[in-house]
Amino acid sequence: MKNLAFIIFKLALFSVLIGKVLNWFLNFSDQVNQILNTSMFCLLGLGYFIAGLAWTNKWLKGIFIACGIYLIVMNFIEKNTFLTVIGIACILSPMLIARFSPDEKEENELTEG
Repeated sequence: MKNLAFIIFKLALFSVLIGKVLNWFLNFSDQVNQILNTSMFCLLGLGYFIAGLAWTNKWLKGIFIACGIYLIVMNFIEKNTFLTVIGIACILSPMLIARFSPDEKEENELTEG
């Protein structure tokens, strides 16, 4: 069941990516572009939310879940500059945390050794 859900999630991300690239060449209407943007940010938010559930560290779990929820909710609230900056931070911070945080195996070796 997990594998099927993961395959569906990857297909949805891939189809949104294809839609965004096709938009450069075919110039879709504003409504189609808005649907692509909304689905892209909702899928990113859902991915961050699910990734947050996998962390054991409570701070990292909270950051990932909060960023995921914000990326989903930001599509349905009025846009302004401050909220856009928070959205950019919510996109980048989980990626940077995942990139630079030590693996749990390395963390356990450091505490044991």
